[in-house]
Amino acid sequence: MINKLSAKLSEGIGLRLNSSDNEKEIYAYSIEILISLLINFIILSITAYILKKQVELIVFIVFFSSLRSFAGGYHAKTHIECITLSFCLFVISAISSTYFIEYGKTILFLGIIFSIIMVFVFAPTESENKPLSKKKFKKFRLISRILVIALSLTAICLYLTKETMGHVYITAAVAMSFESISLLKH
Repeated sequence: MINKLSAKLSEGIGLRLNSSDNEKEIYAYSIEILISLLINFIILSITAYILKKQVELIVFIVFFSSLRSFAGGYHAKTHIECITLSFCLFVISAISSTYFIEYGKTILFLGIIFSIIMVFVFAPTESENKPLSKKKFKKFRLISRILVIALSLTAICLYLTKETMGHVYITAAVAMSFESISLLKH
């Protein structure tokens, strides 16, 4: 469905701009990704609203997505799989800040240690569709390592402010851990 819609939209854009077939393919792919991200975000936002976990959604997006942008990780084969996986990972991350409070410090500590080790050993992972040059690989490796340290320190700060922020530090640690697990995609 998303493929057909993006193909139709790119064809219309291509006709208006007098684009080549190659350019139309680029438009279609870009539109496809944009629609998929939008659907994913809408579903996660509605879920966060229903569960009263809007802050956790922001924390999940920051900790999971920012690290994923540079570290890479598992890519779903279909949009449905991607949306379903994102939904499940968000729900688990979000509700963990409610149901695992008594293990919060342990989850934080283990999540940080695990994520740092995984990123330092495996990141960045390459996508089949988007291999990295040596220069980009080195750049993404450095950025991934800096990010995992910065996010770990941020998670610790969230822990230290739990009286005002609640237990979202657990969501942060779980989200980072999920992204780190996805580095084992092979």
